[in-house]
This record gives sequence, structure tokens and C-alpha cells, in this order.
Amino acid sequence: MATLFSPSLGQAAIDHGPWSVLLARHVDDQGRVAYRDLQGKDRALFDAYLLTLAQTQTDGMAEDEEKSLWLNAYNAAIVSGVLQGYTAEGVLGRKRLFGWFTVEVAGKARTPDEIEHHILRKKFHDPRIHFALVCASSSCPKLRREAYDPEHLEAQLDAATRDFLADLGRNHIEANQVALSRIFEWYAADFAERDGSVVAFIRRFVGQEKQVMLPATDGELRYLDYNWTLNAQDGQRVR
Repeated sequence: MATLFSPSLGQAAIDHGPWSVLLARHVDDQGRVAYRDLQGKDRALFDAYLLTLAQTQTDGMAEDEEKSLWLNAYNAAIVSGVLQGYTAEGVLGRKRLFGWFTVEVAGKARTPDEIEHHILRKKFHDPRIHFALVCASSSCPKLRREAYDPEHLEAQLDAATRDFLADLGRNHIEANQVALSRIFEWYAADFAERDGSVVAFIRRFVGQEKQVMLPATDGELRYLDYNWTLNAQDGQRVR
């Protein structure tokens, strides 16, 4: 797809519009994906977007533009992997999808793990990214029906975080029952780096009625089992 020229950056700024079109067409309100329909009806548009990701350059990008690029690239990479038969179902499946499968982004073949751990986490230190990255599994955050874009990124990340915490299928913050997604356990250091603790981070994104339900320390938190089942709509697995 054509990129848009941005005089303020002195380079072509990537256009995530095609990705938004695909997400709006093939993702439902529960974040589940119609993988078969995407493959059969919109593969050309998706391949064109992947080509745009491959050809873009990050030199001189503003922070929110680059962060948006990598968030969208991760999610598109995961979808691309699923269309080629990969899933996160099983330990070996996760290794293959996250650590071996690659897409080209900014002129280099990248695995999802590289995008997440060596670029997004290492460079931006923003724990909200954990609610924007979607690993094609039922316990992951819901895939949003729009691309991340630099103009709205802060609001989008805040909304993704609030939506994830409010989702009773992924987190239980109720009287006498606080059990969180394993994401908060796996990446506890990222939340502590930003806010001092997981609990302190969560307090910023839930209302007063839920704040009082949270324990005083991270050591009192409980975590839910993680469901790695593919986030496909009914009948929409490609293989």
C-alpha cells in the first residue's frame, strides 16, 4: 500500500489504514478473529500491508509513531503466523510462533519475541503495551478493531488497559476475590518499574470501588490459569 509523506518527519510515515480496515472486517467485539475469511477474502490487502511494514524505516520517527508501528507489526505478525498454520496451543507451538516465525519489519526479519522483548519493552518501558499485544490466544487481551496510531496512541493504550482489567474473563477484581491474568505475574518487573508495584499500576486504571478490593501488596495477589486456545471465531480456523 502507498505510504503517506510527512514533511515534519522528513520521510514517508507508515499508513496503518489498511490494517484498520482488516481489523474492522475480521475481528468481532470479543476480539476473536475470522482467520479463514481474512485468508480467503482479504489476503491481498493483508500482504500489501505486510509489505508496507517491511519497507518502512524507523530513523527519525517520533516516539508514538514508532511505538504504534511496532505494536501493529507484532499483532500483524501473529495473524500472519496463524494464517500459515502456527498457533500458541502447546509449548512447542508457542516456541514456533513467538520465537521462530518471522515477518519483515523495517528491513529485517523479526520474530514476535524480538518485537516485544527487544524493541517495545527495552526501548519504551511502557507496561501498557502488554494489553495491546495479542498472542492469538483466548486469555490474551482482545484484538482491537482498529490499528494503533500515533495521534490517538495514549488514549488507545489507556483504553486497552482499562478494558483488559474490566474483562471478567481475564481478571477478577471483586469483593473477596481478586485473581489476575498471568500477564501481571510474568511481567511484574515492568509494572513495578513504572509504578512501584503491580497493585499500584492497577490502581491507576480501575475505579474507586475496585481500588478498595485490591490487596496491599503484590505478594497477596492470585493469578488465573492462562488459556492458550486460538482466538478464532467459530469455524474460522484456517487449518
